[in-house]
Amino acid sequence: MLLLAIFGTLSALLVYLELFLATFVAQNLGARLREQLFDHLQRLSMDWHEKQKKGDLVQRVTGNIADIEKLVTDGLVDLLAGTLTLVGVAVIMLLISPEYTLLALAVAPVLFLLVSGYTGGIKAAARKKARAAGKIADVATEDINALAVIRAFTLEKRENLRFGLHVGTHREAGMRAGRLQAQFTPLVSVLVVLGTIIVVGVGGYVAAGYGFNLSIVAISASTIDVGTLVLFLTYLKMLYQPMRDLSKLATLASNGASGSERIQEVFDQAPEVVDTGIPYDGPQRLRGEISFENATFAYLKDRPVLKGISLHIPAGRRVALVGYSGSGKTTLAKLIPRFYQIDDGSLKIDGIDTRNYPLQVLRQNVSMVLQDSVLFEGTVRENIEIGLPGASLEEVIDAADKANIHEHIISMPGGYETIVREQGNNFSAGQRQRLAIARAILRDSPILILDEPTANLDVEVEAEVMHALNTLIVGRTVLTISHRLSTLGHVDEIMVMHHGQIIERGTFKVLKRKNGLFASLLEEQNRYNLDRDDGEDTLILSAFSTTTPLMSVSPLTDVTERLAAIPAHKASQTRKDSRVHLIPSHSSNLPHIMSAPAAPVLLPSFNGHTDKRPGHRHNREKSATRESDRVRQRKETNISISAQVLVEMNGKVVEKYRLDKSMLTIGRFPTSDIQIPSQRVSRFHALIHWQDARWVIEDAESLNGLSYQGHRIDKIALLNGDRISIDSSIILQYEELS
Repeated sequence: MLLLAIFGTLSALLVYLELFLATFVAQNLGARLREQLFDHLQRLSMDWHEKQKKGDLVQRVTGNIADIEKLVTDGLVDLLAGTLTLVGVAVIMLLISPEYTLLALAVAPVLFLLVSGYTGGIKAAARKKARAAGKIADVATEDINALAVIRAFTLEKRENLRFGLHVGTHREAGMRAGRLQAQFTPLVSVLVVLGTIIVVGVGGYVAAGYGFNLSIVAISASTIDVGTLVLFLTYLKMLYQPMRDLSKLATLASNGASGSERIQEVFDQAPEVVDTGIPYDGPQRLRGEISFENATFAYLKDRPVLKGISLHIPAGRRVALVGYSGSGKTTLAKLIPRFYQIDDGSLKIDGIDTRNYPLQVLRQNVSMVLQDSVLFEGTVRENIEIGLPGASLEEVIDAADKANIHEHIISMPGGYETIVREQGNNFSAGQRQRLAIARAILRDSPILILDEPTANLDVEVEAEVMHALNTLIVGRTVLTISHRLSTLGHVDEIMVMHHGQIIERGTFKVLKRKNGLFASLLEEQNRYNLDRDDGEDTLILSAFSTTTPLMSVSPLTDVTERLAAIPAHKASQTRKDSRVHLIPSHSSNLPHIMSAPAAPVLLPSFNGHTDKRPGHRHNREKSATRESDRVRQRKETNISISAQVLVEMNGKVVEKYRLDKSMLTIGRFPTSDIQIPSQRVSRFHALIHWQDARWVIEDAESLNGLSYQGHRIDKIALLNGDRISIDSSIILQYEELS
């Protein structure tokens, strides 16, 4: 009895130790993975993040790592114990009888084929389920942040259908994995029983005095007795039991494997802005002198956003950047703290290239007040302290007072300990801006970037914010981006940007007298002042007039036209960034290239480039019409388009692929129809398939996705010469063969 109690207690302690160690390993592994993944995400380029879906990234940090934790907690012990048992029992059985051991393992090849076939299907279903979970998280995040818009436009039913579509995909993938698991486990049990029958049958036959001879196994008569056979069967049960147990882990292992693949996809992305490895022993506080020397930058190769910018801003000087949307103003400002890295030329601060400064030193010397200031959950004091971690309460109060927000803070019930709700929803836009200004005052950096800080404010609040800004800018190098030209009288110099270049510079009065682009912009903003009496009664300003440059249709309009060829239920899910607005033109001063004065003008709603070549829009419409007729004719005659895809890496064509079947896969897998051996390409990245009498390329839920003319797309019908970007250095060019 005592011995039984001892063994029982020892068994219980070992079970506790087993479960505790599994949990310990899983939680520590999950914590380290989350910290490393989050840190890596913070270091990836802004351009990469702008292309990603936020909910999907959150799912990778939370859900996919949870799958790995579950595998370690529930499966690691069984996996290790099963593997050790298999090896140990197999060795003992070989010592007892090598011949019977070979007979017992006769089912192993069939079992291997069974495992390979079913686990492949279960893993594919697990991948699809993981992607659907990312979509669910993305839609939920997007809709929760846009509840006011959804309610205003009564979109609840539409969003329920969109959310339900991804939930259905997630459910179907889970059900498929469950069905395969339900089939797989019994089949393993059948094979185990079959192996046992073989050993018992042959053993009984030999024990009865008969010999057994098979090509690879020969057993002499009476070489085994009943006792040895019973012992062997006991070990055989111990050999087969881990096989049964491991078969039940197939779904768990597949979920963990698909989660690890999605996490690895993020780790494969290298940060585009790399910190300098050169030791820095210079000053921690810079003076703020900024110099651009023939600087060029492009988000996509061969499509520069900034072209040969040369600009010198002495320390303490206040400079404004103005121009049309998409002219490169914000991009230029974001190069200063190295949110992006310039392609050519140089950017120097205090005479030293910014690449030679540690990122920590560089960014500590730059403060930014943006159009939409972000407040974090926490207290008011903690939000202001972001500017200078560890600042005293007196320093925080002084900064808030200079930003004209102190009186409002102390009027709140909690004062500086008032809790800030998510996104600062318990503060008005003007209050959030002044808190951001207080943060910048506390940071006390020599360089200040103001990116449309008063764009969304009414006149009264704007005056309060401008008063706070006047306190902030004293003694600093200031770069202001603004479309409200009337607020720029306090700056020392104004730079007018157009198509990525500085085309005018000077003071407010000098540029106004020049009658150039700045004067045109100022005239347009003042057109509807009540003091004017020009006889104008239009409410929507034409894109064309004698005082403004011609803004023609962006090439992206062609993309929208081609989306119409894709069925409506699919086209509605594609390229949310590529919408355009129709703005009727009422001006009589239209250029001669327009066919009618009242023709609608298409203006892109994104910050992209516009083409000023005369007749460009007219030519594109004719070209699109000819292409549409050609495609429609081929569809009617059911003739496939003979075409090929050229893979271009770093500006060189490395491979050509003929589109010789109705569906081709694109990825870095060796088995892909179009293989691209690059870590920036997902294992299964995209599909090219024949649909509605044309070739269509479609994203396969890849990480980096597909881009056309600088905009993320999900699906597009291809036209001859189209260039689809997987990455800035990887281009797919579609060519039709004669």
